[in-house]
Amino acid sequence: MRIRFWGVRGSFAMSGRDFLRYGGNTTSVELVTAAGERLLIDLGTGATELAKTLMGGEFGKGQGQLPILLSHTHLDHIQGLPFFTPFFIKGNQIRILGANPISGLSLEATLQNQLAPHYSPLNGLENLAAGVSIETIQPGAALEVPGFEIETGAVPHGSMWTTAYRITADGKTVAYLSDVEYPSYEDPLEVALSLARGADLLIHDAMHADHDYELRRGWGHSPAAAGVVVAERAGAKKLALFHHSPDATDDMIDEVVARTTARTAVPVFAAAEGSYLDV
Repeated sequence: MRIRFWGVRGSFAMSGRDFLRYGGNTTSVELVTAAGERLLIDLGTGATELAKTLMGGEFGKGQGQLPILLSHTHLDHIQGLPFFTPFFIKGNQIRILGANPISGLSLEATLQNQLAPHYSPLNGLENLAAGVSIETIQPGAALEVPGFEIETGAVPHGSMWTTAYRITADGKTVAYLSDVEYPSYEDPLEVALSLARGADLLIHDAMHADHDYELRRGWGHSPAAAGVVVAERAGAKKLALFHHSPDATDDMIDEVVARTTARTAVPVFAAAEGSYLDV
């Protein structure tokens, strides 16, 4: 299974010379099996870069099929939706799956609101040319997606919760825990440990540097140390620090990686936009 990070930034996109190596686009991660089945996690601004690549193949001909998992619907995770080119090609089939922590609202209603005329000239999901299905899921349930085995769980994100994923394909497992803050990062919740247990790669929220965390406690995001604790207790084989703060320059992220690497035997790296990884 091959993974590519198309967007690794949190909250809002950044640009400038201080953000070139790790990238400034918001969260979007692509997984591809050896047989060519593709899965996308989150539709941040990074998804628009993936769209350009997809249009050179079957998606440009209206023959593409793509399942998309959403961790939640904060803007940095869905901002790429109105600009994801495969949505505008008739014949493409795109399946969006995600939970909605707001009681009484479906995922479809939330995404429909994003395309309302107040915010978008598209004026609604019904104006997308591709065949788009939207499914509201319940965290804790297993999902059926061709080529992938997917487990889900709800993790705390400030005053709400988000959906974390455990994805297995080609005999390898990736755990995706973005936008999470535990009551105590030194004692992660069992749902996080279960999803990450024995994973070949753990992608974990690391929006805050450890020394800055106390100033930002309760914001819904983790210090880098939280990913280390989950990786060590769950026996994950590799840790990717993810969802970098928009204030974190390339040099600052380098420092976080260096400090994090020094405190654990688990291999650690910071997710970088455009980078490939064979899991």
